[in-house]
Amino acid sequence: MRIYYLKTMVCIFFVSTFFFVSSVNAQLNYLKSIKKIDIHTHISSDELALKEVLDALNVKMNTVCTGGRNLDRMNASRKTAKKITREHPRYYSWITTFDVSKRNEPGWADHVITQLKKDFENGAIGVKVWKEIGMSIKNGQGDYIQIDDPIFEPIFEFLSKENKPLLAHIGEPIQAWMPARPGTYWDRHPDFSFWDKPDRPSYNDIIAARDHVIAKYPKLRIVGAHLGSIEFDVEEMSKRLDSYPNFALEMGGRTRYFMWQARERVRRFFIKYQDRIMFGTDRGGGLLNWQGEPKTDTEREENIKGLLKRYDIFMRYYATDENIPWGDKISSDEPLGDAKYMVKGLALPKEVLKKVFYDNAVNWFPGVEESFKNE
Repeated sequence: MRIYYLKTMVCIFFVSTFFFVSSVNAQLNYLKSIKKIDIHTHISSDELALKEVLDALNVKMNTVCTGGRNLDRMNASRKTAKKITREHPRYYSWITTFDVSKRNEPGWADHVITQLKKDFENGAIGVKVWKEIGMSIKNGQGDYIQIDDPIFEPIFEFLSKENKPLLAHIGEPIQAWMPARPGTYWDRHPDFSFWDKPDRPSYNDIIAARDHVIAKYPKLRIVGAHLGSIEFDVEEMSKRLDSYPNFALEMGGRTRYFMWQARERVRRFFIKYQDRIMFGTDRGGGLLNWQGEPKTDTEREENIKGLLKRYDIFMRYYATDENIPWGDKISSDEPLGDAKYMVKGLALPKEVLKKVFYDNAVNWFPGVEESFKNE
């Protein structure tokens, strides 16, 4: 019975909210009509209600594996991603990752490359590195390992040779080096809060190491996850995009950082770099939670409602010039409590919307459009 309720909820929400708004705005109506790829999600399993949302919104999700220190979690996510992509290629594609727990052992890089070859044979369209590189893992001497450490050279050279892109979540928003407000991510995850910890790497050190890798491997396509952890300023993003032709950005749930900057500056940024920015939400989905346990019906319903709400807000922000209620306290790209002010949408041109929501993902991650492009 709850499954039928989920179907009804999806249809009612989509028709009453999304279609109504789009009917009064040509830009949004256009964005609704075209194929879209969410390049950054984390899907725990296939789910009928999720696929119904993707059909209704004309979206395909790319699920990203992570957790290189936790091999059980990493391998479980790789297994799931491979399975759902093979069985439902219209709805899912996947990006793999690799073990960093054995980084100080002989032959580690060779083992990683062997695993990546198998993942590519099983449909993986790229490789992700996570912020544990730079912020958590250390070498045998106890020093933090940065992404430009020589131990990664064989892996990056392999990816460059194979023409496989690297999705790089290196670093954190600069707030991780500021006092953590109660209830924020860094309050809940103090291991990634570097405020008043002089023994930890600085924000600039981590970002500089990432930039060094981009410069060192000009034939390796590198996509900065979460706006490259330089989300606070489009000018900083512009500097990297101007300096490194092999570098692009995906939003990964950081739309709020655009909303906090001057609208016209952000709009000019999108128009200038329209070939280098990709849509991504960093949303989870599926029948299981982060612990691999089945979700309750209520949890599943809330997940679908949250997904619909996020897509609705994001599409209106990028496609229209509507005033959108917003606020300073944010969780999962949504304001907590009452909105404090209004944010005006960017009203991006149709050709920019198509690139940001589809074409750029296809160009930077070849194969992501499999079983979706001809529908």
